Amino acid sequence: MSNSNNNQIRVTFWQAVQILAPYTWHKLKEQIITVVPVCLYLILFQIIILQYGLSKSILIACGTSMVVFGLLFFIEGVRIGLAPVGEIIGDNLPKQCSLFILLAFAFALGIVGAFGEPVIGSLQIAGSGVDPQKSPLLYSLLVKHPIYLSGIVSLGVGVAVVIGTLRFLFGWSLKPIILPIVGLCIITTLLATRNNLLASAIGLAWDTGAVIVGPVLCPLVLSLGLGVSRATGKAETSMAGFGMVGLISVMPIFFVIIFTYILKASGTMLDVAEAGRYLNRGEEFSIIKIMIDSMIMSIRAIAPVSVFLWIFMKYKLKETGIPISQYLVGIAFSVVGLFLFNSGLSLGLAELGNQVGNRLPIAFHPPGMSLYPSDIGKVIVVFFAVILGYGATLAEPAFNILGKQVEDVTQGAFKKWLFSQAVAIGVGIGAGLGIVSTVYHINLLMLLLPPYILLFLLTIISDEEFVNIAWDGGSVTTGPVTVPLKITIGIALSHATGFAEGFGIIALASAYPVLNILLLGLYVRHAHRSN
Repeated sequence: MSNSNNNQIRVTFWQAVQILAPYTWHKLKEQIITVVPVCLYLILFQIIILQYGLSKSILIACGTSMVVFGLLFFIEGVRIGLAPVGEIIGDNLPKQCSLFILLAFAFALGIVGAFGEPVIGSLQIAGSGVDPQKSPLLYSLLVKHPIYLSGIVSLGVGVAVVIGTLRFLFGWSLKPIILPIVGLCIITTLLATRNNLLASAIGLAWDTGAVIVGPVLCPLVLSLGLGVSRATGKAETSMAGFGMVGLISVMPIFFVIIFTYILKASGTMLDVAEAGRYLNRGEEFSIIKIMIDSMIMSIRAIAPVSVFLWIFMKYKLKETGIPISQYLVGIAFSVVGLFLFNSGLSLGLAELGNQVGNRLPIAFHPPGMSLYPSDIGKVIVVFFAVILGYGATLAEPAFNILGKQVEDVTQGAFKKWLFSQAVAIGVGIGAGLGIVSTVYHINLLMLLLPPYILLFLLTIISDEEFVNIAWDGGSVTTGPVTVPLKITIGIALSHATGFAEGFGIIALASAYPVLNILLLGLYVRHAHRSN
């Protein structure tokens, strides 16, 4: 013991700061690049194009700073705490446990991981702007009973993780699994369009699938998938680990759609009068209440998954794992980070999104009093959404990492820059079309269903390799910052124009990247055959 103590390197506080400062600055820059350019774009667009000053600028600046530091702490906490434990479990679970225990763990991991995703909370924050008079079912899911939405999405993710685990175990193709799910989503959506009450909530259902894969769930399920691949001897194959993310992004859509049918049939929703009372209470602005709610949301998100993973690792697998001190620091970082993120989102970024969204209609409406001629103003608003979607996607760290993986998997046939442009352009097109539906009063479902029907057909004729890459690629385009901003802008714009509720834009922004990758995959295949 004495030798061990003598070999320890002791550093002073300032030496520790000098060692950690470069690493911390590098990580902080990643989050600044993710958050600040998007916010600056919105601010400059409002000042220069919409010719309107920025109000509550101090609150927005403070909120943006909280989001940046929140993401820094949260992602680092997941990296040093939850992710290592997930990897240990992923490596040892298939070797030590029966198939039943493996699938039960996969199901539980999907549920607690999805329950902890911060973007679901972002949907609920954005949902506070939903008009209960127009969409009582949507308001009920997002404001009155948000636990229902979190629960049904988590259930869908749990089922998806089980199916994905079985797929890795037995080497199943992704096509015969994902195609029936997409087909069922399309059919149930078409049926829902016949009822105004159901149709109002369908956009939300498609959005949940697009946003659920985030910084909590993604590393955990990928660790499990890679561990299962190692145990079955498939870890060395090029597609090891691909496909799980895409599957998780589709299954919750079907679960939420079916759940809306159940709610309508049972009559479990707010009546208009009661909804109005809740809306009036929700309009009271209280920083203290926002902070308290954010802390409760953060603890609720992190505590279940962290306790579940540690208990399973220590008492079921009997693994030592990482030091408990490291794990507790990771959990503390995650909770603090999520608290800062949620608070900053509610206090600052939601305010910025609301200002831009409420001001956007002045570009084209009302006729004769708008900033620009009506047709030109509408084009400006749509182009604004295209640039926002394109630029925000290129800034996503997870998206850039996947681009390098795709280039490696395809042995250079699908270059990182080509993948990046295909996905970013797809997100821009999808975001632009989402705004088109609001500006030109086009039913969003009429824009949402055609690309997914085309995706269904392209998936059938595409190679397995590109099917996995495409569906995973469309899922990593929805970051924790851009999602709530797009939804907030969409809702504010829809209220200002008196049309729809603004949900479904994120689903559109996720559909077109998948479409672009599948089309490029067919082109690559054709080019190889020609050579």
